[in-house]
Amino acid sequence: METIGTPFQPNLVAPTKAATSILQCPRCESMRIEKKDYGRKAGGIIGTAAGTTAGFAGIASGANIGATAGLIAGPLGAALGGIAGALLGGLIGGSVGCATGAKLGEVIDDTVFDNYVCLDCGHTFGNHHT
Repeated sequence: METIGTPFQPNLVAPTKAATSILQCPRCESMRIEKKDYGRKAGGIIGTAAGTTAGFAGIASGANIGATAGLIAGPLGAALGGIAGALLGGLIGGSVGCATGAKLGEVIDDTVFDNYVCLDCGHTFGNHHT
């Protein structure tokens, strides 16, 4: 399933071509379903924080590599290269952590949480209950 919507509109669940059945509320059989994705959102936030922290923990190696590469341009190049290497390590760590955390959260949403809510009757349910 893929979600559609905007920041100002709920993420309504739209069936994909591969879907064999349309997701319906088990209580009222409505097809107006919204995904909550709490696990994915929390996993992304936690993963970003952890990845950024790990990226900045490697600041010495990133700064060293950047400084060595920048040494060609002289002392200023070495300083700027060191800063760029450290920042790049933090950014890469944060993005990798976010993607990993979001994927883990998505698995938790699908297997543990009641990730869907019916917009007609308010019933919450998950894939594991359908």
